[in-house]
Formats: sequence, C-alpha cells, structure tokens
Amino acid sequence: MSINHSLEGMPLFDGLSEEQLGRLLSLTERTVVPDGAVILEEDGLGDSLFILASGSVDVTRRLGRAHGFAIDDPKEKTIVRLEAPQFFGEMGLLENAERSATITAHGACELLELTRADFSKLVDEDLGFGYLMVRNIAVVMASRLRRTDRDVLKLTAALSLALGNR
Repeated sequence: MSINHSLEGMPLFDGLSEEQLGRLLSLTERTVVPDGAVILEEDGLGDSLFILASGSVDVTRRLGRAHGFAIDDPKEKTIVRLEAPQFFGEMGLLENAERSATITAHGACELLELTRADFSKLVDEDLGFGYLMVRNIAVVMASRLRRTDRDVLKLTAALSLALGNR
C-alpha cells in the first residue's frame, strides 16, 4: 500500500486535491523510528508537524508541571496513544512555542515531517491549500479540546466526590 493511499482518509487532508496532497507529501521527510524512541520532548522547541503514517505513539506529560513547581522524582502520565494514520506537533507548525507533550514511539513507526518553512512555501503558492490545512488542523484540535474538557470535568467530579464536596 502506498503512503498516499494509506493517508487519504486522514482528517488533516480533507478537501485537498490529489495534486495538493502530492505537493505536500513531496516536501515531507520520511523517517522510521524504533520502539521507545522519543520523537518530541515536552518543553522542547520545534517547528514541524509529524504525520504518523504507520505504527503508534504515546503522548505523555510530566506531572506537576501545570502547577508550576518542580518534583524531585518527576512522573509521566500517558495522555493518549495515537494510532496511524494520525498527526501531531501541529502547534509547532503554527507558532513558536515549547512542545506541550513528549511523543514516544510505541513500536516501530513511520513518520513524515513537514517543517514550518515548507508549509509556508506551500501556502504562499496556494492560499486555498493553506486555508484547508489550517481549517483541518483547527477541526482536529477542537475535537481534542472537547475530549480534554470532558476528561477534566470527570476528574473534577471524582475529586469533588472523594473530598466529600457534593
């Protein structure tokens, strides 16, 4: 199965023509990473979006970070496991900011990396492409945010019940 065919149904590519998808994929760098390899490091800088063409990755966060204090023996919490086809690192494509999570290969993975510079080049050549990509990223990010909101509500309710605050 070709990479193009395996990625056709990804929400990231909704509305793109075959030509647009082909141009995008021609600018990506293909990498195969082994099981356990750290792909992105929480708080590290990066300017790329990664397309998970095959395999799966774990998304983890360090505990205690959100509270602004250091922990002597930091623990990591797996937030989600992403299965191909999927993408991650999209915030690095859109802004200059630290990575919000660590991404680690769960088994061997095939990745396609799109840098901000190459993305900008594509957008400059085809504004319609840029609109579709940013819209598609926003749709997926909104879905992820809704899921996170539900999780926070469940955790808040559980904590409230555990503390006796009904």
